[in-house]
Amino acid sequence: MDSDIFEALFDIVTFFDQPQRDRCLLQRARVHLEPAALPIVVWVARQPNISVGQLADHIGRNHSSVSRQVDRLMAAGWLEEPDRRDQRVRRLTLSTAGHQGLLRIQLARAAELQERLSDYSTADRAELLRVLQRLAQTLQVK
Repeated sequence: MDSDIFEALFDIVTFFDQPQRDRCLLQRARVHLEPAALPIVVWVARQPNISVGQLADHIGRNHSSVSRQVDRLMAAGWLEEPDRRDQRVRRLTLSTAGHQGLLRIQLARAAELQERLSDYSTADRAELLRVLQRLAQTLQVK
């Protein structure tokens, strides 16, 4: 059974890790953003004042490529550096435009998920949420 759990998790991760899926999501949201920037925007929203180094660790990319992507997002008005007391560390937050863009992405993602889960009952959805939240908590790095 454990190998079946792994296979199901692998399928889910693969689904969410496809650049083409992100392109479709961004198109659906009518947001002009590179698919590679999407995890950065999501992590900055989840953890305001995150450093570029922490961001690179979370998304599994090297610091320099994340830093270049951050520069592009800042130039596009998606990200801000609220306070740069320590010149060695760049801390990031979403700008107002970044929050608005992320909201459009979240709405598009919710609509897609609702379509894909349309044959799930309310009870099925509640059970799925419960099990996924428990799994997420179990898998958190301690």
